[in-house]
Amino acid sequence: MGFEHILQSLNGSISGARAKGHVAKIAEFHRIQASPGYDEALRYVEGELHKLGVETSVSEYPADGKTETYGWIAPTGWRIGSGRLRQLEPAERTLCSFDEVPTSILGQSAGGRAEGGLVHVGKGTAPELEGLDLAGAFVLTCGRAREVVKRVRGRGAVGLIVYPDTERAAASYDLVQYAGLFPQAGELDATPMGFSISRRAADRLIRQLGKGSVCLRGEVDAEFSDGAMRLLEAAIPGTDPSAGEVLLVAHLCHPSPSANDNASGSGLLLELARGLLKLSEEAPLRDTVRLLWVPEFNGTIPWAAANVEKLRNVRFVLNLDMVGESPEALGEPLRVFRVPNARPTYLNACFEPILAKIAEDEAAFSSQGSRRPLHWILDGPSGGSDHLVFQAMPHALPAVMFGHDDSYWHTSMDTVDKVDPTRLKQVGILTAALAALSTWAADEARLLGAWLLVFSSSELARADTLTQNEPKHGKRLLATALSIEKARAEALRDLVGAAAWNLDRHVAALDSIAAVLADGSPDVEASEATGPRRVLDGPVRFAIVDGFSDEERSFFEEKLSANHRAVVESLVNLCDGGRTIEEIAMHLTLDFGRPFSVAHTERGVELLAKSGYLAV
Repeated sequence: MGFEHILQSLNGSISGARAKGHVAKIAEFHRIQASPGYDEALRYVEGELHKLGVETSVSEYPADGKTETYGWIAPTGWRIGSGRLRQLEPAERTLCSFDEVPTSILGQSAGGRAEGGLVHVGKGTAPELEGLDLAGAFVLTCGRAREVVKRVRGRGAVGLIVYPDTERAAASYDLVQYAGLFPQAGELDATPMGFSISRRAADRLIRQLGKGSVCLRGEVDAEFSDGAMRLLEAAIPGTDPSAGEVLLVAHLCHPSPSANDNASGSGLLLELARGLLKLSEEAPLRDTVRLLWVPEFNGTIPWAAANVEKLRNVRFVLNLDMVGESPEALGEPLRVFRVPNARPTYLNACFEPILAKIAEDEAAFSSQGSRRPLHWILDGPSGGSDHLVFQAMPHALPAVMFGHDDSYWHTSMDTVDKVDPTRLKQVGILTAALAALSTWAADEARLLGAWLLVFSSSELARADTLTQNEPKHGKRLLATALSIEKARAEALRDLVGAAAWNLDRHVAALDSIAAVLADGSPDVEASEATGPRRVLDGPVRFAIVDGFSDEERSFFEEKLSANHRAVVESLVNLCDGGRTIEEIAMHLTLDFGRPFSVAHTERGVELLAKSGYLAV
């Protein structure tokens, strides 16, 4: 079956309205990792799969606050029943309630009941906290909850109250942000109650503090326990056991409603199970398509560690994270966060041609959805979600994320009314067409080769523009880009077969384009020097900065934390022992479209070596 026929079939089988129905149902559950609400959401998805006749399995991993995988510590099991924060003086009012706004109780808040005065600490940095008496107090902060609670632990505070800083509150003065404490097992006894309030409520409290004392009462019905993180797995079987697999992933966790993040990905993944089943009846899939609903990072990491052998057969990973945003309510384009060049793949060449076909197809619109044109950006690599788990060693898989920017992300205003059936359907068609790629690739080898030549030509030209800012390294940068594009071509040859597509002609065309750009051959003498080598598996821990000095942390956050930490992930994945610091810097330059200096790359390597990730 050809590409056009595949798209027609998917247009008829994938329903954006049905996907949004799943999104709305999932959004009802308060889905904090390792909590009863998450398990209820998982059972809903499992039940819907069983209605389709799809077999499922559930993997369980400890949620005890101490089990470690690749340096990541599992969260603690947690149950939340209710919670409320009230102001008693100088006037009585309710500041927040779990029943009204579930995000108003911090994830993994301790239970308890207390009254006390209010202390405002700004961002809650060490200098701002110095000398303050926090005994019996509620601490009000616009800093990161997990960092501030570490600084106030042991000082007698009875509660932590977070509010959005100016940038976070720009979308709405009334949004309540989602934050979590997620203490480890040894920290439970010293973990306070946690609350989240709007900027409007916080500003009122701050004004009142300027006139005198403020007294609050907090109460939370919650408890910690040794629990389990559960991950749901299903598969649409392929016809060729010797072929590969494609892995589709969506994280199911987050508080209610968290509609776009990420009921949208989880609901669409459920609809994709139906769509791929129907497609397989018409055009039997060559590859097995495996679907995972996961607790973000904390569940994905132990599952991937336990399935290293299974993952060796995976061609690529598609991560659905915030994929249904309404263009009327939010106006953000779909972002396709490309696979980093450490994992050269034909995938990066396929996204835009498929999206262009979907955008012009009237059948790809939902009758209940937006009529606005589909807009997208083929973006640089991004971090912040589960695709990083599969990009990292020991898996080293091409893994991409589909998503949107969203000013209401991780807030009480991430609601179902901002989810659009048309966008869900369009992203669903893109995902399913890619999941079935090996089924139609051999019949469309010439088309795929053309897509790849257009993409690779653009990448070489982009590299040439970057060399104009780096004349010293110009030929070497273009030579690096050429080697990446040749590796991408070899990956396509492996997919479609040597008989279906002439790799040599394609490579000759790349050489010709590079020669024109370089005004001669861009070839440079290969370096025989060794470079840094990765020695620790898994994505880079969020807590890596805890072991840094202030200067090291400042450098890390300024130079390596961009794109939700995609830069540091790409850096560590490039350290295979065979690339020099200079070569790694050039790969980073090509990945993110801006110069990365050798000096900054070397400094990053030093910090990662200090943290145990690299050997130098």
